Amino acid sequence: MMEIVLVEGVSDVRLISYYLQKTYGWKHEKNNALGISENDEYEHIESLSKQENQLVLCGVGGNGKFAPFVEKHRINMMLVEKEIASLMVVTDRDEDSDAKVGRKIGKSLESISIRAGEWIRNDMVDSFGQHKIINTYLMIIPPSENGALERVIINALNDIPEEKGLIQEVIKFIESLKNELVKELEQINKYDKAVVGTFFSVRNPQNALRSFGAFLQKVDWSKSEYLKELFLPFMYLGGEKPIK
Repeated sequence: MMEIVLVEGVSDVRLISYYLQKTYGWKHEKNNALGISENDEYEHIESLSKQENQLVLCGVGGNGKFAPFVEKHRINMMLVEKEIASLMVVTDRDEDSDAKVGRKIGKSLESISIRAGEWIRNDMVDSFGQHKIINTYLMIIPPSENGALERVIINALNDIPEEKGLIQEVIKFIESLKNELVKELEQINKYDKAVVGTFFSVRNPQNALRSFGAFLQKVDWSKSEYLKELFLPFMYLGGEKPIK
């Protein structure tokens, strides 16, 4: 079974890849059978496998880059021509409603429909005129509040006993800066980025100037019930989907 997951950026790829490997038993692979490769320094591609299943995890290059990525890599044509069983999209909410995010992502996909929070079945005809099925799922993060991946990380850290004390102290510190010195922190995404960046720099000062990926393995994300519930749809990758 071949599946694709499209996410926004490198940080999303690394967190989700690490979580899938640690929680659901996926393993990292060097190459992917679809031949998708990075076109620039902002895209990031990882391949995972589990038994006979392969998953291609694609960071599209950032917010607003889904449509260009789908076009450049011929994802719509690939869905018709290749033996792809499912497509999942993971995207930031920012300040948009489920419906608005769904419409934005849906415009990029020509032959299939996608819906927030639900696996749906798409009946298609491949390039040989044969019937095929592609299941789709749209995950919007965070699920019920404004923000992006950083808000998910903050919520998860608050849920892990070993990390809760530090993240709460960091939040207090960033709040003091927002109120007195750095008005830019009044913007929720910049506030959350400052919290996450400060947390990891303090927790692992020896890695303070390294990339986000260097910090991921320092936290046992499997202890977060919040993250476990949010990422529950990932359990169906490589298996039968709960189509209603």
